[in-house]
Amino acid sequence: MKKRKRPEDSLISAHLAKIQRALLEGEKRPAFLAFLDENLAAKHGIYALYDKRDRLYYAGKAADLPKRLNHHLRDSHADSWERMTLFQVTKSANVAQLEGLVIAAAQPPGNTQKPRIGQDLRKNLQRYLRRDANDQIADAIYAERPDQVDKLAKRVTVKKLSRISQSRLAHVLGISQPRVSQLIKRKLIRKYIRQAGKRDAVLLLLQKASA
Repeated sequence: MKKRKRPEDSLISAHLAKIQRALLEGEKRPAFLAFLDENLAAKHGIYALYDKRDRLYYAGKAADLPKRLNHHLRDSHADSWERMTLFQVTKSANVAQLEGLVIAAAQPPGNTQKPRIGQDLRKNLQRYLRRDANDQIADAIYAERPDQVDKLAKRVTVKKLSRISQSRLAHVLGISQPRVSQLIKRKLIRKYIRQAGKRDAVLLLLQKASA
């Protein structure tokens, strides 16, 4: 006979979906907080905030869900959400990992931090692919902040350098091709470019190569 799973074995012990923000601000606030106090004994869990169009805007973790939601009524996210969903999890659950899983899968626009979640296997995957297929591996599974996009575009990386020939790179740097090959092999090429003051020239070369 199959053993029935006990409630305490469940990772998620309770949830409350798509509750209006007004319950934390309006005349029903005392009743709502009393409900949470009675029904979310642990108050330990994950929450999701949704915007006016019912799209996931932000996901987070909390040791005290009601307190955390109160904080979001006046922080930088205050004007961006209208509904919430709460998930009470067991004390043994790793809420940081659960939060990271939600953010990695859904990429809510309000989440700008990059929480760690397990091992990043992108470098391992590159060993199984030909170099010309490496651009099919995303730079990150987390959503990027708008102000990071320009910085990433201006960054010289080994991956980007692999798109141009070593002879062209040697010409720009003013050194021999064998020297470039040696620097790449020893993983010192980026340091050399920076110390030689050739970063802008290399970026221009990369821009022409991708045009």
